[in-house]
Amino acid sequence: MKTIRRLRHSGVTLALGGGAARGAAHLGVLKVLAEEGIPVRGVAGTSVGSVVGAALCAGRDWRWMLEEAHRLRWSELVQPVVSRMGLLATERLERFLERSIGAARFEDLGLPFAAVAVDISTGEEVVLRSGALAPAIRASCSVPGIFEPVNLEERLLVDGGLVNDVPADVARTLADAPVLAVKLNSGPRAPVRPRTIVDVITASLAIVALNGIQRGLADADIVVSPDLGGAGYRDLRKADEFAAAGERAAREALAAP
Repeated sequence: MKTIRRLRHSGVTLALGGGAARGAAHLGVLKVLAEEGIPVRGVAGTSVGSVVGAALCAGRDWRWMLEEAHRLRWSELVQPVVSRMGLLATERLERFLERSIGAARFEDLGLPFAAVAVDISTGEEVVLRSGALAPAIRASCSVPGIFEPVNLEERLLVDGGLVNDVPADVARTLADAPVLAVKLNSGPRAPVRPRTIVDVITASLAIVALNGIQRGLADADIVVSPDLGGAGYRDLRKADEFAAAGERAAREALAAP
């Protein structure tokens, strides 16, 4: 309870990690923060963490986001494409973001927000903090090999999870508040035999995220690691299950002295 009382005064800056459909676990964490009266001062997000973070900074609460997750289908976000750069096009994702988030530009948000992507040509991390919001989030979510890269600011950008899956170091720069990081790729993975090229690529990136690119976590004051077991990255039907896991993990983390 000492942690909760302290955070009610200081607030937190969030670092929300990637994990595709598992991102619904972020909503359980947001639920706990709201119920405990802990204000959010800013958000840095990678991949699905950037989607949730932008919506939160635009004034959407966890209830609204969970309702959206219940209705969401992959066909609303992606479509097959004949391309040398990816299997799926994500213009639908960008249009969905433009319709639903409630803000068109970073400058329209009520809280500081950053989306993390990677320049696929150079391997450099790219932190997006200004300009049009939907293309930046789309870039942060563009899993290489599955989704086409996004041409933005004269760079070809892909999913930030390649270099900084949980960007607590970026969150640290946004506000003067403790950093609470939510890590969706953690713990042993249940063995699941891939059935498609999409499964192969997402499993490969999960291994990378688990074993090499959690460097941003060093800047976190509190780390929330929901137990998502062997749950897949594409199963949008498990939003409630993922959110409940996020809520349990957040309550456990905040119960620490």
